Amino acid sequence: MGFLKNIRSMVTRSATQDDLLLRNALSGAVTSITEKEAYEIPAFSAAVDFISSTVAMLPVKLYREDGNGHTEEITDDSRLTALNDESGDTLNTYEIKKAIVTDMLIHGAGYVYIQRRFNDVASLRYVKHGDVSVFKGVDPIFKTVDLSVMGKKYNAWDFIILTRNTEDGVSGKGVISEHNTLLSAAYNMLKLENNLAVSGGGKKGFLQSERKLEKAALDELREAWNQLYCSPDNRAMVLNNGVKFQEGSNSAVDLQLNQNKVTNAQQIALIFGLSPDVISGNASTDTYMSSIKTGVLPIVQALQTAINRALLLENERQTMYFVVDTAELLKGDIRSRYEAYRIGLEANFLQPDEVRYKEDMPPLGLNFIKLGLNDVLYDPVSKTFYTPNTNQHATMTGEPESNVL
Repeated sequence: MGFLKNIRSMVTRSATQDDLLLRNALSGAVTSITEKEAYEIPAFSAAVDFISSTVAMLPVKLYREDGNGHTEEITDDSRLTALNDESGDTLNTYEIKKAIVTDMLIHGAGYVYIQRRFNDVASLRYVKHGDVSVFKGVDPIFKTVDLSVMGKKYNAWDFIILTRNTEDGVSGKGVISEHNTLLSAAYNMLKLENNLAVSGGGKKGFLQSERKLEKAALDELREAWNQLYCSPDNRAMVLNNGVKFQEGSNSAVDLQLNQNKVTNAQQIALIFGLSPDVISGNASTDTYMSSIKTGVLPIVQALQTAINRALLLENERQTMYFVVDTAELLKGDIRSRYEAYRIGLEANFLQPDEVRYKEDMPPLGLNFIKLGLNDVLYDPVSKTFYTPNTNQHATMTGEPESNVL
C-alpha cells in the first residue's frame, strides 16, 4: 500500500507541475484581438497607414463623353468640391478618404453620408463604422438593405459605401476578423517581449519545496519573490535548503523572438498585398510600384466604383464618370515621371501644356502636335501617303496622287 501511495503522490505532483507550466505559458495570452490591440502591432499600423494615406492623397476628377469618342474634363461641379476641396464635415477631404479606407481595411466597410440639396451635394460626412447598423432582407436574390445610424433609418444610396470582401454591398469582412490568429500571435509576442523587458529577462516559473513550509516562511518567500520580479532595482534572493526553482517558460533566445517578429511582420504585409520593404521604408522604386499595384490600386478601383454608384444621377450614368487620378502616385519619383512625360510627348498623345498642367505650371499656349520630317503618314481612307519632308502625296503604286486622279 505504501508503494502505491508513493506512486500516486508522484503522479499527482507531476500532473500539478505540468498544469502550472501550461497555465504559466498561456497566462495573459490573447486569443481574439481587438482593433486597439491590433494597432499596437507596428507592421499592422504601418500597413494600414500606408494604404489609407496613399489613397487619401489622390484627387477625384469628373469626365463627360459626348458619344463621338471625345472626352472632356468637368471642373465646375459641386461634387468635386465636396470630394477634393471642402467636404462640409469637421473632417477635411483627405481625412474622410483616409478614414473610410481605414474602416474598410479593419472592419470590412467604410461609410460617408451624402447630404443632398435637391440634386446637388451639399456636403460629405464621415460616419464611424461602429455607429452604423445594417439590416438585411431575407431574400438572397433580390437583396434589400437598410442602414441605421444612432437609431435613425437611412437608405443605402444615402451613403458612399466602401466595402471589402462583401456579400451584400454594404458590409464586409475586415483584416482583423479574417486574420485574427496571425494578429493575435504577433500581439502576444509583443506582450512577451514587454514582459521580458520589465522583468529584466528573467524566466517565469515556480518554487518547489521538498517539505511543507509554515505560513511565516511562505510569506517571507513570497515577498522575496515579488521583490525579485517586480522591483526595478537589481535584487537577488536566497533559496533555503530544500527549495528549488522550476522554470515555467522559455528564454528570449529559446523563443527566437526577433526572428518570429520579422516573420510575423512579413506575413502581415502580405495580408495587405504589400512588400515588407515598403512598411520598413527600404523599398526600391520597383518594389514600391509593385506594392502600389497589388495593395493600393484595387482599393482605388473600389473607391472609384463606390463614388460613381453613389454620386452620379441616373441620367448621367451613360455619359459621365468619376476617376480617382492615380497619376499623383508617380510624383514621388521625378525620374520616372519625367520619363513618362517624354514618352507621351514623343508618341504625340500629350502636348507640352498638358504636361505643364500636370506639374502645376502655367501654360505657354503651345497647343500643337509635333511631327518629325522623317515620318511618312498614311491615310487608310484615301489609301494615300504623305511625306512631310518632301511635301508630296503618293498612292500604293508609288505614283503621285495627282497622276492617279
